[in-house]
Amino acid sequence: MIPDAILNQIQDRVDLVEVIAAFVPLTRAGRNFKAPCPFHHEKTPSFIVSPDKQIFHCFGCGAGGNVFSFLMKQEKKDFIEVVEMLAEQVGVEIPKDKNYDRPLTGQRSELTRLNQRALDFYHEFLLTKKEADAARQYLKGRGIEDVAIKNFKLGYAPDAWDTLANAIKGEASDSVLEKTGLVIQRKEGEGFYDRFRGRIIFPILDAKGVCVAFGGRVMDDSLPKYVNSPETDVYSKGRNLYGLFQARKAIREQDAAIVVEGYLDLIACHQAGVENTVASLGTALTVEQVKLVKRNTNNVFILYDGDNAGELATLRGLELFLEEGLDVKIVRLPPEHDPDSYLKKFGIGPFREALANAKTLFEYRLALLKEKFDAGSLDGRVKIANEMVSLFAKVQNEILRSAWTRELAATLRISEESLQAEMRKGEGRMKGFREDPPMESREEFQTAEKLLIGLLVDSPDFVSQARDQIRETDFKNQRTRSLARRLLETPAPAINAAQWINVYKDDPDFVRLISLACAEMESVLDKKKTFEDCVLWLKRSRIKGERDDLKNQIIAAERQGDKNRRSRLILDFAELNKGIKKINEKK
Repeated sequence: MIPDAILNQIQDRVDLVEVIAAFVPLTRAGRNFKAPCPFHHEKTPSFIVSPDKQIFHCFGCGAGGNVFSFLMKQEKKDFIEVVEMLAEQVGVEIPKDKNYDRPLTGQRSELTRLNQRALDFYHEFLLTKKEADAARQYLKGRGIEDVAIKNFKLGYAPDAWDTLANAIKGEASDSVLEKTGLVIQRKEGEGFYDRFRGRIIFPILDAKGVCVAFGGRVMDDSLPKYVNSPETDVYSKGRNLYGLFQARKAIREQDAAIVVEGYLDLIACHQAGVENTVASLGTALTVEQVKLVKRNTNNVFILYDGDNAGELATLRGLELFLEEGLDVKIVRLPPEHDPDSYLKKFGIGPFREALANAKTLFEYRLALLKEKFDAGSLDGRVKIANEMVSLFAKVQNEILRSAWTRELAATLRISEESLQAEMRKGEGRMKGFREDPPMESREEFQTAEKLLIGLLVDSPDFVSQARDQIRETDFKNQRTRSLARRLLETPAPAINAAQWINVYKDDPDFVRLISLACAEMESVLDKKKTFEDCVLWLKRSRIKGERDDLKNQIIAAERQGDKNRRSRLILDFAELNKGIKKINEKK
């Protein structure tokens, strides 16, 4: 991990205004600068840059952060790449230990070390051992070239019980060895046996090239076809994309990612020159995987097996791309083909043509629904419309949503107004499931929490005062509560807004919260009065909550006939009323 002192030194030598001005023209607006947002189309500038705080925030799309955040988004680079680039520009030397980009300590570091050891073992075994002759022939028969074998570090796990277990025995404690998932504890006797035996090995690397897990495939028709590493401290299937490390450069250069399902599909694509391909290792995409893609591009092509196509319309994974604001298209292959077999039979020309003819999620889902329901009947059209409206609710771009609504209305001969009315109903139902706190003015409360966060980030003096007056639990929103806890626990001297964003660099929602809270502080004239008002608001809400709880306890005591307890509770209730009265008098 790059030390905070190095990050601070880089930020001290870089002017965020100059960096952003190289990409978008800035106009002075009081103490700040403003411009049309470089990350979304807008006519009225809502993109604010604060030279004092060295942060930016767009009130239109919500993008925000510090100089690292801006360049990551603008240049489509990861955090380490941006830090190294800026460090070179301003003459800051970064520690030469390349493990700084891998914030793994203790046991996690041990797990990745052992994974790398296993990767080297399996890869070397495939390349050099006579026992791997059948594996080499299998890969040759599948059209896997030597270049791909070396690029993806493919390996072979010998068909024996404990070859790897013996090779790594003594390199770590038994507890750590077992936690790698590479070996399994014997039920009888001591020692371990290998998880992967007689299988082609596909190492799974994270976005930085660290080996976190493995997949193993049989070379015949036996079952199970695949054996995968279990979830470990360094691996979660839903948080990784196979091949992302190898594909990242091509994805950024072409500003598009192609998502396939399996290992061999991905390797076939890369061999054919389609190197901007990653694999989801299953069709059920997760939010974390979508965000991995989003860090590199906003354009996605889904290319799964032809025989899975009918199921894709119901897969939440595709809708996740819409929720994250990405442009997603679907390629439908013939039912008998997957990407690997399609490339082998038809070649790269028809493959690229299939990509060029990819359907939007709107076109794709509508086509499938027309196959399912009779679009010629009123009942069929209504069913199609209801299914499509649920998809529209996921679209973040209002212009795109409007265009889809207009096109669907024309296609089904249904009015736009009726479709929009159904969308509003759906949004209303969703609101019923949100965990928003019941209060007399939710909007005011959220504003109070947000303003208070901005004040705490802005001034260490307010932090010391807040410690004596409010509690972490006074914040009802989960993110503001978590951030408030960190702010209140951080000893003086406190860090500034741009440095707080470094703390939460891997969580876009927290970065957005900090940049928004600090940006809104720019319009606050009397910070001391605002701080006092926000504290009083949170206090009053807390006391009202305690008073409501006492009401319920008093009613329960009455029902139980417990007069003594009821009397005590009434006295407590009166004290809380006095507390609220005092707060109201201060307002």
